[in-house]
Amino acid sequence: MSPPKPKLFLRQSTPRIVRGFSLIELLVSISIIAVLLGILIPTLPRVMDSARRTACQANMHSLWQAFTMHLHDNADRFPTAKYMPNPWLSADEDPSLPSALASYLDGEESKVWKCPGDNSVYEIEHQSDGRIKIGGSSYVYTVALSGRTIEETFFFRFLKMQPTDIPVISDYDGGEFETQEGKIIQVDFFHNDRNFLFADGRVGGINP
Repeated sequence: MSPPKPKLFLRQSTPRIVRGFSLIELLVSISIIAVLLGILIPTLPRVMDSARRTACQANMHSLWQAFTMHLHDNADRFPTAKYMPNPWLSADEDPSLPSALASYLDGEESKVWKCPGDNSVYEIEHQSDGRIKIGGSSYVYTVALSGRTIEETFFFRFLKMQPTDIPVISDYDGGEFETQEGKIIQVDFFHNDRNFLFADGRVGGINP
């Protein structure tokens, strides 16, 4: 006679109780989030401004590399260019700075010419050669350097300024500016601290 087969007992699983938030816990969580938002939100504009300014400074460092190559190829003379491209009003007939440095960058319309905080200057449009073009630069060129060495500028000869203090390019000033067609454009500051690229390659900010 064969032994009896063991009986299989199925273990009954106990139902899992899912406990939700109580009303008090929910209110406490909302209160903590509200406090954190109250602390963080006022700092966001400063953080965003700092990010734009840092990206702008990175652009200027890249542009200084182009300046350095130009200086090396042209007996230490800075590019011959006007202070801003068309359509901004300028008495100079010289080419724009983006055009003068185009061979040292990825073309005349390189994105390093655009400050992230610029909402009006870079994108301003004008008609040229039968088509619509943009201004293509957020930065003002110090035309006293145009076609000259540092030693030939009035900064060095008369003001006795050193390259560490001589600005090469800077953010566009805030205010009202005129185009060649006589249109007045309101330009805001790109960020709180104005960026300058100096003739020793240093980039620094100055409060407007």
